[in-house]
Amino acid sequence: MQLEELFPYKTFRTGQRELAESVYSACKRKDRLVVEAMSGFGKTSPVLAGSILAAEEDGSRIIYACRTKRQVFRVMEEIQQIQKKLPLAAVELFAKIDYCLLKETSKFGVSHESFKWYCSFNTTNNLCSYFLNLGLLDKEVAGLVREWSRKVPSHSEMLENGRRVHVCPYEVARLAMADARIIVTTYHYLLDEAARSLLLTTAGWNSSQTIAVIDEAHNLREFLRDTSTTEFSFADLQRALKDARELYLEPAGSFLEQLTKNLHDFCSQHTSWYVERESLIRVMKGAHDDVWLPNMALELSTCAGIGWQSISTGRNLPTSIMKVGAFLRDLLSSPQISTTIAKSDESFYLLNRNPSDRFSALVGSYRSLVLLSATINPSSLFLKSIGLDEKTPIHKVSSGQKFNVRTIIDTGVSTRFKARSPQTYSMIADKISAIGRGTWGSLGVFVPSYSVLESMKPFLSKALDGRKLITESRSLSNSEADGMMSSFKSNQRSVLLAVQGARFSEGEDFPGDQMDASVVVGLSLPPPSPTMYAEFADSRFSKHDTYLVVSLLPAVRKAIQSAGRHIRSPDKKGMVFLMDSRFNQPEILRMIPEWLKRDTKVGDFSLPEIETLVRDFFAPGR
Repeated sequence: MQLEELFPYKTFRTGQRELAESVYSACKRKDRLVVEAMSGFGKTSPVLAGSILAAEEDGSRIIYACRTKRQVFRVMEEIQQIQKKLPLAAVELFAKIDYCLLKETSKFGVSHESFKWYCSFNTTNNLCSYFLNLGLLDKEVAGLVREWSRKVPSHSEMLENGRRVHVCPYEVARLAMADARIIVTTYHYLLDEAARSLLLTTAGWNSSQTIAVIDEAHNLREFLRDTSTTEFSFADLQRALKDARELYLEPAGSFLEQLTKNLHDFCSQHTSWYVERESLIRVMKGAHDDVWLPNMALELSTCAGIGWQSISTGRNLPTSIMKVGAFLRDLLSSPQISTTIAKSDESFYLLNRNPSDRFSALVGSYRSLVLLSATINPSSLFLKSIGLDEKTPIHKVSSGQKFNVRTIIDTGVSTRFKARSPQTYSMIADKISAIGRGTWGSLGVFVPSYSVLESMKPFLSKALDGRKLITESRSLSNSEADGMMSSFKSNQRSVLLAVQGARFSEGEDFPGDQMDASVVVGLSLPPPSPTMYAEFADSRFSKHDTYLVVSLLPAVRKAIQSAGRHIRSPDKKGMVFLMDSRFNQPEILRMIPEWLKRDTKVGDFSLPEIETLVRDFFAPGR
């Protein structure tokens, strides 16, 4: 079998065959490989072709991990094309709650925190007919497993098939995993210790015979840091105390009341962000013996006294109480050698000092490891930040193609915290409106945070001259996100207002005439916080490299990802506006990829100048 037989399209673009060969060779050598290819190059299909060819020859399997569910859908679309050439068994896997059909009939909205109890209660008490039918409808279930393996349906089709046959779609997907050659899933299943174990055990896979592919790898360190950080606030304590009183949980209520007082006293006496572990445990334990606090942590984290009653009577669990218990459990079990405890006036935090060690431990046993990213510059620091050897091979794609992109760096505005004001937001909105007057196409506007988005929205709504404004929000469901994208892509003169690093800035593409220009407003630099102080204090890097790894590089990468959402092919003509004077700093300019700097104009542009720049660029015949 040759690469051409697996590649899902008629021909390779320039650079794609070389990438497929590089991935194939790394997988055959049982080696690690980092791939850097600009957004829009089309790296998914050659990476799949190279890794699948190696896996087929060596009897290996593949886990392909994406940061978001929407990115999983993109990969599955490519696999479906490959399945037309090769009968490749594949399956996608999300969290169990994403497949649950029973909760659609629940008397209450089943929260993520309550779902484990909800599912366990209904399955163990034979109250979930979707689960029961798995053992009663053998023929129908086997048919679904075969059907889903041969041609993976969309997620909505999975749910519809589950409703039609009346079986649990999650359990059918788990059954399909046993015979699958490739599983496409989210980071959680690959990089969370418990979920990773479940994935491999359920599928019956051996990690030493599995190729791991991780997409958008520039997000790895941030993901590992966030998922190994536990926050516990005084607001959580107050909610837990209220719930304990309402549920008549007297021992828990007494403990939570005393704990609140003790922690307030502790914070008034200790003003530093750093907290000594044993001191905090002594405060929480009070006058009790050493076994009392672990027992209380167990009781609160499981809510054994009220859990089944809550679910059986149609109520969500008191998750506030469980959260306090989970923090106590994590605190008591945390290894002192690798855990830092920090605090603010409102919260306590448990942090893993070295997320790179955690990454190495999680991926070290895989046969091969392939990391994909559009931006890893500087590459040596990227490798070091996730614990890879600096000699790890890097395949930097050279497409040989010039993209017709003009980048405007507008130095006349800044979203620095001290510069934020109604006047600033009004000025930015007016400049975005000027961009819109210069083109008939749609625009994408990507801001640093949801707080900036909420501040910008009224000014942008007023300035847009009748264009439809479609605004991202914090807690969109998949169906709501699909609806937003459908609305945006079907209205040519619409404006998408989204957040850098959120669901629409990575993994969502706007090819063709779906977006004429992307406007990146500011840098999403994280504000100073106790968790940042902890990272700086425990870093293995120099102070400047720590600043780059923790703060500046993630912000620049999010900006670049947002900028390239509409640049998906060499024949695309598009503009990118980087609206913040900081984008013109030499250190940041060095991080911006060449394709984004080939045609650049820098200045503090007036509204007429912006409109002229856009009109001239999109003029026919240019």
